[in-house]
Amino acid sequence: MLSRVADQIMWMSRYIERAANTARFLEVSYHLNLDLQQGGHEQWSPLVEITGDMKIFEARYGEPTAENVMHFLMFNPEYINSIQSCLSAARDNAKGLRESMPAELFEAINDLGKLVPEAARKKDFFHSQILDLCRRVKRECMMISGMFSEIIERGRGYHFWRLGEFMERADKTSRLLHVKYFYIHPQLTDLETSIDDMQWLALLLSLDAREAYHRTHGLIKRDNVIHMIVLNPAFPRAILFCLQSALQSLNLITGHVQGEPHKKLSALCQQLESMSGASIIETGLNEFIEDLQLNMNNINSSIFDHFNPDPTLSTGA
Repeated sequence: MLSRVADQIMWMSRYIERAANTARFLEVSYHLNLDLQQGGHEQWSPLVEITGDMKIFEARYGEPTAENVMHFLMFNPEYINSIQSCLSAARDNAKGLRESMPAELFEAINDLGKLVPEAARKKDFFHSQILDLCRRVKRECMMISGMFSEIIERGRGYHFWRLGEFMERADKTSRLLHVKYFYIHPQLTDLETSIDDMQWLALLLSLDAREAYHRTHGLIKRDNVIHMIVLNPAFPRAILFCLQSALQSLNLITGHVQGEPHKKLSALCQQLESMSGASIIETGLNEFIEDLQLNMNNINSSIFDHFNPDPTLSTGA
């Protein structure tokens, strides 16, 4: 497969997954802040902080109010990681692959790329409409992922899609966990209280993991929640599940030839397999997340270097 085509497939997948997860960020933060308002603890800056783009936000918006943060992450066409920008980029990549893509899949991605700009043209776009748009983005992204699994043959193209999707999902699940860290960090007195439980529950809801968690663990407990969303090898949005799935697709792309990306990804999977929710807390949640994100960034760079030796050909960021 040409590196350009593989690159377009991976980035199309990553942009769609990134848009869906940003919608999750907005949704969970909105619900968290509804509860935090009562105690005067409403916070929107953590949602920008975890993107690493606070300077970009402050230059354009100033104060991290609910309206400013929502607009920045949902509608801003100049911000490369806004939902609108991600869906537009996915649409552009799909256009480059149109001749080799099933018509119904292209149409679904093309229509999704129009969804947010059309909503942005409406006046008086209230919070409830933002939440509805987040749900629509999540639903349409899941539908596209399902279509890809149903109608694409299990060749290299399929596995490049899955590799991009699972690496992106692992990264964004770790960032959702970072949202929780930033919310509790200023108020350590809330640890192991009803507020703490409410925040962990909101995190599970943002990953559609509440029912699966209660079936497996019952009552909300910090260590069990961390195990569910980081270390569970059977839950599709857990970080370990995503990395193991990415490794499986990488093996099938390379014919099980163990290059540098394989070695790094395999080592990270083995590290997580040896951990528990309690050991992550003992290490320090923030330190664990930062180290994990650094490892995943290194793996992503290694993947792109391995399959696309000319970085000027990359269609993503």
